[in-house]
Amino acid sequence: MRHFFWNIGGIIGISCICLMPHDVVSKDDPAPEGASLAVEAAFPPEITAMFPVGRIFKGVAIPSYTGENLKSLMRASSVTRVDERYLDLTDLIVLVYDSSEKAETTISMEQAAYDMQTGELHSKTPSRIEQSKFVMTGDKMIFHQQSQVSKLKGNVRVIIPDANKLGPSMGIPSSK
Repeated sequence: MRHFFWNIGGIIGISCICLMPHDVVSKDDPAPEGASLAVEAAFPPEITAMFPVGRIFKGVAIPSYTGENLKSLMRASSVTRVDERYLDLTDLIVLVYDSSEKAETTISMEQAAYDMQTGELHSKTPSRIEQSKFVMTGDKMIFHQQSQVSKLKGNVRVIIPDANKLGPSMGIPSSK
């Protein structure tokens, strides 16, 4: 019995995907450490074997942990293994949690593809990143797992509800 901890990217911040069927999880086994970047950029064979090519999985939820703390939760209404390299995800929502396990960031996209070889997540539809301090939307999003950088492309909008409070500290004139 083992935990499977591998970094495939949690979109914002460092996230490690953890697929944990209830019948194979043991709290006594430690998580593997020091995995190479090449391994971190792809699903390990134990997980990809659970997604046979051409099969559609509905209602998928994959949590990610840092130690015992919930770091993120990826939910998709469906995941399809297209081939040996790509997964297609539908209605993807990623919740990223803070150290007290409160959701601090929500990332959503209707359709996305994950490249298991390069560790890149590409949205096929407009994407949205929400935090209490801002909301960002864009026509497409690309997340590079290795660098932990997300890029929004196309019609990008940033809405900062409390922008007047930020202005003076950033040298930007405020409307007050």
